[in-house]
Amino acid sequence: MNAQPYTPALARPRRVMVLGLAALSTGFASVEMHRLLAAHGTTVPEFFVLGLFALCFAWIALSFWSGVAGFLQLVSNQRVPGLRWPTEEEAGRPLTRRTAVVMPVYNEDPAAVFAHVQATYESIAATGQLDAFDFYVLSDSTRAESWVAEELAWSELCRRVGGQGRIFYRRRSDNTAKKAGNLAEFCERWGRRYDFLLVLDADSLMAGDSVVEMARLMELNPGAGILQVPPQNVGRSTLFARLQQFAGRVYGPIVAAGAAAWQLGDSNYWGHNAILRMAPFIEHCGLPVLPGQQPFGGHILSHDFVEAALMRRAGYTVWLVPELGGSYEQPPPDLLAYAQRDRRWCQGNLQHLGLVMAGGLHPMSRMHFLMGVMSYVASPLWLIFLVAGLFAALHEWFFAPATLLEFQATLPGGDAFDTVGALRLMVLSLALLWIPRLMGMGLILANREEAARLGGRFKLVLSVALEGVVSTLMAPVMMLFQSHFVFGTLLGYKVNWSSQQREDTDLPWSEALRRHKWHMAIGAVLAALTVAVAPGMLAWLSPVILGLWLSPAISVFTARASLGLWAQRRGLFLIPEEVQPPTVLVRAQELAEEGMEPVDDALDHVLTDPRAHALHLALLEAHPTASVPVALASARRKLLAGGVEPLSPQEKSAVLLDARTLSELRGRRLGVQA
Repeated sequence: MNAQPYTPALARPRRVMVLGLAALSTGFASVEMHRLLAAHGTTVPEFFVLGLFALCFAWIALSFWSGVAGFLQLVSNQRVPGLRWPTEEEAGRPLTRRTAVVMPVYNEDPAAVFAHVQATYESIAATGQLDAFDFYVLSDSTRAESWVAEELAWSELCRRVGGQGRIFYRRRSDNTAKKAGNLAEFCERWGRRYDFLLVLDADSLMAGDSVVEMARLMELNPGAGILQVPPQNVGRSTLFARLQQFAGRVYGPIVAAGAAAWQLGDSNYWGHNAILRMAPFIEHCGLPVLPGQQPFGGHILSHDFVEAALMRRAGYTVWLVPELGGSYEQPPPDLLAYAQRDRRWCQGNLQHLGLVMAGGLHPMSRMHFLMGVMSYVASPLWLIFLVAGLFAALHEWFFAPATLLEFQATLPGGDAFDTVGALRLMVLSLALLWIPRLMGMGLILANREEAARLGGRFKLVLSVALEGVVSTLMAPVMMLFQSHFVFGTLLGYKVNWSSQQREDTDLPWSEALRRHKWHMAIGAVLAALTVAVAPGMLAWLSPVILGLWLSPAISVFTARASLGLWAQRRGLFLIPEEVQPPTVLVRAQELAEEGMEPVDDALDHVLTDPRAHALHLALLEAHPTASVPVALASARRKLLAGGVEPLSPQEKSAVLLDARTLSELRGRRLGVQA
């Protein structure tokens, strides 16, 4: 047990160490870069290049020293100070506070969603602490088929586990503020019945003992507002997903432990797989509507960072607790799905620029906003750095008294180029990127049993090397994707709210070529310019050029589940959850494979299936929602005319929201059948 109370003084030396070392590393690298640029006199473009380099290098230096802090934290095998953990006696007591477990969903696969709900429910029940928890599935689904299927899946779940009065389902037709608005409405209606709020995503899965310990930590630490448990990627079979799962399992603990080690009670919230203290969340964490239009104005998209900042402003601490484990989610199945998710997150994070200087925020909350922005802005900054470097070189060629041969001599491979200095800077940059990976691998190699659960030591090292190669080739592609997202947001483009792709499906070559054609073209232009102007730089830029040229093939082949399963059979990219899967994962997979009866036409299903009809009307009565009058009138006209003209999705939804029309149509059908 660690009962040392959290104070700013507790975190100060840790932050001085991490931030100070990051600043020193950046200073050293910037001096080296300045020396390389100033070899023949410094120009204005070269000062611009130096500034971009310093900013980008500072970002990777902070990540590196945070990883070092995580490595030391894991090696010490001690918990971060500031949280009070339960004694053995306290851990065996019943929970005294009540927790609402909520899962917001939006046009998801109901079979998968309710399989995860049931597996989590049963896992909590196995701890003997189920009486302290209620479950809510909060639907924002707009597709009628998803909506009706959710109702049936909820009813079946309650029947299976005897969850009546403990597992609830609510769908709202007004999707204001998206997920954040969904949670806000829940808190307004039912939140004050509970002490804590455990938020899950549609693909979240949590072990019961971890959930119980999260609730117990909230009981023992009345000053804690949010406890975030890092989710581990599991459950997908494509090669891309397996690479993500493997990287998260090998390097993720270093990253999470590092963030927890120096942020302590001023950590961040990721929007799911976390528990929140209900009363201050309701009182202090209501989200503002930003002035102006999207993409920067309107409802806040990335609500989690803002809620954490507001919770901290109210005087409650926010903790990242990687020690708990038992927290799972699914990664995107392919590179394009990953980029699509990043597009939404990018706009949401850029919105935070307008909140950095909001009154009363903790300095660490402001830093979290800036770090979230930098996680996307770093890509266009690196891109601008590369372009600016090329322009700086061309500036020297055009405006300095040098022939082409003299100019090329100052570039990589030339006689006048400081090869040793450039190699020193390159090695430093690569070290900052690779050492945290090697530290994560080293921790596993030191534990024979743990290494065996990742395929053995040889397969582990081979997997790390292969993952590093693929990640290096993907990096320039993601740099261009994220640069496009940032520039698009700055130009006023806004994202649409759509459900994430979660299923493993092969990616067609035509789609990959369509999405990557500009990446290939940029790679070709970059290669041509390099060969024409500075052939000595070709070797230095080869990873970038190859990654762009091969981007369609990388997307297509890494999207294939057959290649992912082939690697799994050979012990590559394994994670312990595959070798010795936890009970909750096994149960969720069993339930998902059982599936459920598909709902091909929601209105027809409600009218022909007596169980679906009775259930749907009962839920309409419990949560009445008005239909859109124009759509309902149009739908009734078509249906009363014999139903020859098909209904639009809006008209179907209008009918499904009107109990009188449904009863009338059901009666007509029964009359015809009789």
